[in-house]
Amino acid sequence: MINLAQFIYGITSIIDSDILRILVDKLVAEREDLILVLILRLMNILLEGDLATSLLLNTPVLERLNMHLTASSWEIRKLAAENLGSISYNVMGKRATIEAESIPPLCNMLTDDIYEVRASAVRALASLAQLKEGKIQIYDLDKLNNVIELLYDLDEQTRLNTVQLIAACAEYPPAREKFKQALEKLKEMAEKMKN
Repeated sequence: MINLAQFIYGITSIIDSDILRILVDKLVAEREDLILVLILRLMNILLEGDLATSLLLNTPVLERLNMHLTASSWEIRKLAAENLGSISYNVMGKRATIEAESIPPLCNMLTDDIYEVRASAVRALASLAQLKEGKIQIYDLDKLNNVIELLYDLDEQTRLNTVQLIAACAEYPPAREKFKQALEKLKEMAEKMKN
């Protein structure tokens, strides 16, 4: 199915076959990490389909993805965060993800030992921070110092995702004040990108 989903008609065909609901059930039933990784990867690809988000939001997908944010497998944590980021691509998905209380575990992932996990968590948070409730929740969790530290992450994608997260959160005045501490680093990054 992953190979079939490389094409838009494949994605549509799989979604039309009511596979999403089965995949959501497998998020709980599957015990093998390797298969769970494949399920999460397929789900993430299918989220590129037009109807996938609305169909998934009629299932317990958010609670089940939240469970996997603390998995012992770094790849499962990464893919769970990526799926939350993809689900929150539109406003309906953002609201549902915030209501499912996905922000606290995603914020805890900002200090994950694995850079791929941090990058995925920051990307999902940047999407959720586009709504006022998301910005406020990230601020209230007192995670802005962790966000600023990620500007120094060794991984370039994590740093870029962090700039997006800061831009989204900085629309909230108390967060904007806090992020003034990072102005020099942001200017330095902007200069490097020019050169």
